[in-house]
Amino acid sequence: MTKLVIFDLDDTLIDFASTRLVAHGLLAEVLADEGIAAAPFLQACGEVDRPLFMQFEQGRLTRQEYRMRRFSDPFDRLGLVPREGLVAQLNRVFMDCVNDSPKLYDDAWPTLERLRRDGLRLAILTNGPADGQRRKLAATGLGDAVDHVAIGEEAGVSKPHPQAYLRVAGHLGIAPGECLMVGDSPTLDYEGALAAGLQALLLDRAGAHGATGQRSVRDLHGVRC
Repeated sequence: MTKLVIFDLDDTLIDFASTRLVAHGLLAEVLADEGIAAAPFLQACGEVDRPLFMQFEQGRLTRQEYRMRRFSDPFDRLGLVPREGLVAQLNRVFMDCVNDSPKLYDDAWPTLERLRRDGLRLAILTNGPADGQRRKLAATGLGDAVDHVAIGEEAGVSKPHPQAYLRVAGHLGIAPGECLMVGDSPTLDYEGALAAGLQALLLDRAGAHGATGQRSVRDLHGVRC
């Protein structure tokens, strides 16, 4: 029997991909003022971000190092030297957009409200930098809609480490097997949760993982307990 549903945040409840596109448009305006072609720069940003974020998750980069390098490394790749303060400006523009104006998926609130009516406890488990994630939670109201929020940077342990999931279950006094983890990452939200003894459901909005044999849904309306 499921008593607790734990949701990932970005690209699960929050449509981070769409918000990021808006932020990239704002970055392009800043780059244009500097006489820098936006397309190759933003492409380079996309190439360096995930590897850098993984280093942050693993504790190999500080939060500030990750944030600065996701915009300084693209300049290095393109053989460009930014003016003093430009990297910090790009980071600030990006963060203000994605953290203070996040877009929720249309199925987020209806799903949370339905599960709450069904008597289930709710939690959020995310690996993102704590200050940014807290800003998103405040901007959307999600922080007040769940029983517990766990952020890897605050907890000192991130998905897919088993303790990331088990601490959420333990905080609410619920056995791991009675918890369902829902998220978009096959590794962080599905495999990691199963390895920790939880149930897991992969959110596969694009239908990209249909042949993997993982238990999945195409939208949050499919989360049933």
